[in-house]
Amino acid sequence: MGPPSEFRHPEAADPIARVLAGWRVERPDLDVAPIAVTARLSRLRQVLGTRLEAVFVAHGLSGADFAVLATIVRTGGDPLSQRRLGEELNLTPGTISVRVNRLVRDGLVARVPDPADGRGQLVGLTDAGRQRFETCAPEHLANARRLTAGLSRSEFDELGRLLGKLLTSLDAHGVEDGAVPAAPGAVAISRGRRRSAR
Repeated sequence: MGPPSEFRHPEAADPIARVLAGWRVERPDLDVAPIAVTARLSRLRQVLGTRLEAVFVAHGLSGADFAVLATIVRTGGDPLSQRRLGEELNLTPGTISVRVNRLVRDGLVARVPDPADGRGQLVGLTDAGRQRFETCAPEHLANARRLTAGLSRSEFDELGRLLGKLLTSLDAHGVEDGAVPAAPGAVAISRGRRRSAR
């Protein structure tokens, strides 16, 4: 098997390809193949995050704010409980509460009584919140199209499928946001320490 295409065509190499090539020269004993994906995803997160956020900021929002507004619209437009919002956005109750409080302060959402629970409240869009979404969404989607224009349609579809597969595999193994899975050896050592402390 020959070298990966990224090393056969250095003139087209992205920054991560150069990093990989350097490691293969300096430390051929290290299997750096995984960072061909993880480092690129990390770099893309930085680049895309900044460029996507620019549109939200122009509309007086953050990406986090827009996600709440969009979730209410996407799920039918009716008010949702904070618990449901948290589930849809994969956020903790504390985090979703902070986001909702900020949007309430800005007049984009409002808490309304839950008809199914006299003590509960739901979160719904105000007229200003719906207008903000309708104004921002087309520009956000156009921006996203521009940012992915370097891929053909078939490449775009295949990348989406593969990223979905990777995300599903991580979710299936219980890898949470911000969590670093412990290596098997570290788990064994930790268990041994707990036993010795008893």
